[in-house]
This record gives sequence, C-alpha cells and structure tokens, in this order.
Amino acid sequence: MKTTVLGFLVGAIFTIVITAVAALDAFAAGGLVLLASVVAGLAAGLCIGGLIAANFAMLATGEKETEEVIAHSPNAAGAAA
Repeated sequence: MKTTVLGFLVGAIFTIVITAVAALDAFAAGGLVLLASVVAGLAAGLCIGGLIAANFAMLATGEKETEEVIAHSPNAAGAAA
C-alpha cells in the first residue's frame, strides 16, 4: 500500500513538472499557444505519471508475492523456532 501511494505521488510530481515546463516555454507567446502547450504538457505528464504509478504498483505486487512465499517456506518456519 505504501509503495502504491508513493507511486501516485511520484507520478503526480512528474505530471506537475512536465506541465509547468510546457507552460513556461510558451508563456511569452501567450494566448492559444500557451493553452495548447499546457494541454499537451498535461497529457504527456499524465501518460508518464501513469506509467510511473503503474511501475510502482507492479513493484508492490512483486514485493507482496515475495513476502507470501517467504512466509510459507519451510525454512522460514524453522528459522522462527
């Protein structure tokens, strides 16, 4: 759960940064150029942010499966005793 939340946080940060960079590049032009740049930056940021969040979610799933395998292994029961 903690890894998934961290993934969403990192993805959101990437979205904000990419959108801000796109907006700052077109700020001098203003008008529709600025709007188009912000929309394109937001779309790109959401795509990259979504991929990052999905990567963190896959990492969390892999860690959960590993913990379950270790908990059910016979060596883990013997080491605990």
